[in-house]
Amino acid sequence: MNVFDELWEFETEVAYHDFGRMGYRVVYLPEHIREKLPFAQYPRLRVDAEVNEYPLEGAFVPGQGKHYLLLSKRFLKQATLSVGDRVSVNFKIADQDAVSVPDELSLALRHNQDAQTIWESLTPGKQRGLAYRVSSARTALTRSKRVIEVISTLLEAT
Repeated sequence: MNVFDELWEFETEVAYHDFGRMGYRVVYLPEHIREKLPFAQYPRLRVDAEVNEYPLEGAFVPGQGKHYLLLSKRFLKQATLSVGDRVSVNFKIADQDAVSVPDELSLALRHNQDAQTIWESLTPGKQRGLAYRVSSARTALTRSKRVIEVISTLLEAT
């Protein structure tokens, strides 16, 4: 079976990843799995995962000699998890170029051809960053403001 088609599974604990002044809640990828994955080609390997059966789109990111999957505060609250909790993780490697564009941003791009053209010229990583800026907003009003911000940023890039 191809690594891109395989379902990977492991158990671990939610950990605190200390990063200087900042810290993240993460699950670390076990070494026996890490060595089988294409990190040389994709240092930030995007995955479609489940942590205790709660779906999560993310990436295994390198740090301090390990790879970890970031668990947001929102995700932890939804899954009722905290540091030290034992979890089961399963994942498949995702399409590395896929971008989930929020509906509001997609609509705005369709209505502004110049912004759409610039959007299409961006790398998937930059598109994901801008899409996340919109999707991470908690209220509809903030999402709308961020759509306007993203469109303005795109148009200023010309």
